[in-house]
Amino acid sequence: MKIISTLLTLVFATALTSRADVISQTVDFGTITSGSQFYFNQFNTALGTLTGVTLDWTVNSSIASASVTNMNSGSVVVSKISFSNTVDAYLPSVGDTGNLAMEDIKSKPLTLTGSTASRTLSHGQSYNLSNISLGALADSTSYAPGDTDFNSFKGTGTVPLYVTNTFGATVTASGSGVTNSWLTSITGTSTGNLQVTYTYTAAPIAPVPEPPSLLLGFGGILGMAGFAFKRRTKNSAAALA
Repeated sequence: MKIISTLLTLVFATALTSRADVISQTVDFGTITSGSQFYFNQFNTALGTLTGVTLDWTVNSSIASASVTNMNSGSVVVSKISFSNTVDAYLPSVGDTGNLAMEDIKSKPLTLTGSTASRTLSHGQSYNLSNISLGALADSTSYAPGDTDFNSFKGTGTVPLYVTNTFGATVTASGSGVTNSWLTSITGTSTGNLQVTYTYTAAPIAPVPEPPSLLLGFGGILGMAGFAFKRRTKNSAAALA
C-alpha cells in the first residue's frame, strides 16, 4: 500500500504544471475632454501570480480652430505660433489626485508664411487659424513587483484612471508694446485608447487524464503493487518455513 500511495503522489505531482501567460484589455477613450474618468479591470490573482503590467497609450489630437488676440499695449507683428497639447494620466485616481502615470506633450510650431503670413495686430485684434493637426502620441508605461501602485492592479474590481487634456499656444511677436500678453481661444479634439497588458505566471493546474491514459496509468500501478504484494508473501512464507 505504501508503494501505491507513493506512485499516486508521483503521478499527480507530475501532472501539475505552470506557465507564463498574458491578459490584455483595451480602454477606449472616445473623445477626451479637459478631464475624463475611466476604469479598467484588475488582475484576478486566482489566475496566478502577477509579474508585470504594461500600459500602451495612443492619442491623436487636432485643433479645429484657434484665435490669438493681441492684449499688448501697442501694435505687434506676429511671426510664429506654437500650439501644444498636453495629455496627463493619473493612476489609480478618481480625479487628478493619484500618481502621474503618463505625461506627454505634442507641439506644432507654425511659422506664419504664405497663406498664413505674419500679421500686424493692433491692441485687441485677433489672428485666426483652423484645421491644425498635432499628430499622434504614443507612449508606454511599465510596472514590476515592488513598484509604486503595482498592488493596485491586483483584485477583482477596477483600476480608476483619470486623463486630462489641455491645449495651449505660445506666440512669437515683435513690436514696441510686446509684453507677451495674449488672449488665446482653442477648440481642440483628442481621441485614443489605452491597452493594458498583464503578464503573469499561471497557477498550477492538474489536467484530467484521458480514459486510456488513466487506465494505463492505474494498470501499471496495480501491476507494480501486485508484484510487491507477491514478493512480500513469498518472503513471509520463507520466513515461516
